[in-house]
Amino acid sequence: YFRADTAAQAEHRTEEAAFLADMHGVLGTQAGAARSTIAQRLALDYGGIDFALDAQRRVVVFEANATMIVPPSRAEPQPYRRAAVERIEAAVRTMLLSRAGVA
Repeated sequence: YFRADTAAQAEHRTEEAAFLADMHGVLGTQAGAARSTIAQRLALDYGGIDFALDAQRRVVVFEANATMIVPPSRAEPQPYRRAAVERIEAAVRTMLLSRAGVA
């Protein structure tokens, strides 16, 4: 998030690192199911969901679309994010090669 304050606030970086390491554990069953439902309804090959959890741990969606930007892993300044970005890059590469009919 090149515009978010996670670069400046250690507490936010710690929270984000925990999410990236164990998304399902951080979200919990109800929010994880809601996220999965949103992804299914969008039916996109690539997309993102910008969301938070409210006080009752319900998903609050800010945006969901196919235009989420993920900076290249080599440009990622936060080391804890690199593995997640590399997984995204690999998934997109696999998707594109599959769509192109390349094994």
